[in-house]
Amino acid sequence: MHRSMVLSDFLTGFLAVFLAATSVVLLSGAAGAATAKQKAATCKFYADQQKLAGAKRTQFMAKCTSNKNEPRGPAAGAPGPAGSEPVPGEPEQQ
Repeated sequence: MHRSMVLSDFLTGFLAVFLAATSVVLLSGAAGAATAKQKAATCKFYADQQKLAGAKRTQFMAKCTSNKNEPRGPAAGAPGPAGSEPVPGEPEQQ
C-alpha cells in the first residue's frame, strides 16, 4: 500500500466518526430539555418540601413553572431592584 492511501483511509474514517459523533451530540441537546409536565412535577416536589400552602404555594408554583430559567436568582454582588434589602453577610455599599 502506498503511504498516501493509508493516510487517505485514515482521514476518511476519522471524518466519518467525527461527523457521527457531532450529529449525536447536536441531536441529543433537545432531549435534555424538561417538558412542562416534568417541570410541574419538580415544582410540586419543592413546594411540598417547603410545606407551602394557600397563596404562597400558588405564587411559588406560578413562578416556578414560568418559562423563565433563573433557578439561582441574580448573581452575588449584582445590583438588585431599587430599595432592596442588602444580602446578609455582605458589606453594605454606599
